[in-house]
Amino acid sequence: MDLIETFGAKIGALSEEKPQRARQLLTAGFRANGVKNKLASKRSSKSDRMLFQLVNRAMVTCLAKPQSNVMVSLFTPCEMLHLQGLHPYSCEGISSYLSGAMAEQPFLHQAEDTGIPNSLCSYHKVFIGAAQMGLMPKPRFILSTSLACDANTLTFRHLAQFYDVPHFNVDIPFESSPQAVDYVAGQLRQMGEFLTRQTGLPLDDGQLARTVARSQRTMALYHRGLRLRAGRQVLSDLTSELLRTAAFHFLLGTPETEAYARQLLREITTAPPAQGKQLLWIHTTPYWVAPLRHLFAQSTRVQVAACDMSYEGIVEADPTKPYEAMARRLVYSPFNGPAQRRIDRALEMAKTVGADGAVWFCHWGCKQSSGGVMLLKEAMREENVPMLILDGDALDRRNSHDGQIKTRLQAFLELIDNIEEDKD
Repeated sequence: MDLIETFGAKIGALSEEKPQRARQLLTAGFRANGVKNKLASKRSSKSDRMLFQLVNRAMVTCLAKPQSNVMVSLFTPCEMLHLQGLHPYSCEGISSYLSGAMAEQPFLHQAEDTGIPNSLCSYHKVFIGAAQMGLMPKPRFILSTSLACDANTLTFRHLAQFYDVPHFNVDIPFESSPQAVDYVAGQLRQMGEFLTRQTGLPLDDGQLARTVARSQRTMALYHRGLRLRAGRQVLSDLTSELLRTAAFHFLLGTPETEAYARQLLREITTAPPAQGKQLLWIHTTPYWVAPLRHLFAQSTRVQVAACDMSYEGIVEADPTKPYEAMARRLVYSPFNGPAQRRIDRALEMAKTVGADGAVWFCHWGCKQSSGGVMLLKEAMREENVPMLILDGDALDRRNSHDGQIKTRLQAFLELIDNIEEDKD
């Protein structure tokens, strides 16, 4: 049993009897991981180190200073929270960290033993189990959206009842239209009024516009980097892909996230010519699966050039109208509406980054995502972009087959190599 496995087992055991002690240990472990990252070798890029510290600090703060926690779903715009000094308390982010600490199993069993279906997304199921066992602190209130799955509607309503806290949910229409943007913008204004009632702090629309402008600049910087990405070698790993999803969602709008995006753009601009294969990744990254972790870690053989969980928020909007700008990010997200929208964005991004192939990871429990996988594979085939479909679970080790995933991905890379040789 290695150190991380021992740590995870201790967290699970302590949560049974002394959840407050378990939370203190978990907080100390996350802090130690941050120190370890600072002291680690410079093999990883400066942007990756910035990203790690940014997200890790957010996780530590949620555990160490829960009095400022506001629970949010992944797609909830958080600019208003940043303005009021509140901490976005990400259900999905915390669950990812628990899985990274190899501590997820007791919480999955806890949730399932209390009637939570085993088919519910494990990102939500892990958090529910940890909340039930007393590990996760009570938030002040909960903000969520209906984007992008049914689990959002069920989970956050359940957690609001469990914690007995106020809950505000933003309904995102299926269609994308100016009318839908106006409808969502109206709800976001109501969310601002809800925040004011809960905190007693007024929202300054001028400050909000400046914060939303920072969000727009951040995603524009990232988009510029993606447009320069083709043919360039940018070494990273799957963990950084996961952390980027966090930064570009519940940490979007902070100066630190903008600084990260600017540093990443610098590194892409000065990157050497690419070696190996460049992949477009669709959906979540199972960063803890050992064969994948080793394959992608600073690898010259294969890199993830873009992931749709990160570029999802690239939407043109006028930040001088902050509520409408945040609404456009939700309404025109490729995760909203018909699967064809996500497919079209993936095809566009594959061309943008010069992807040699695409991988869609079908996360167990994510039915909305998995439903469009064959449509995308056919669309990619028509564009002569080979695509691999992997099945597994991004958090729950019971639902993953490491050896099979390794074998299929290696065979896929060999297939791409053969295609390139045939072209030559």
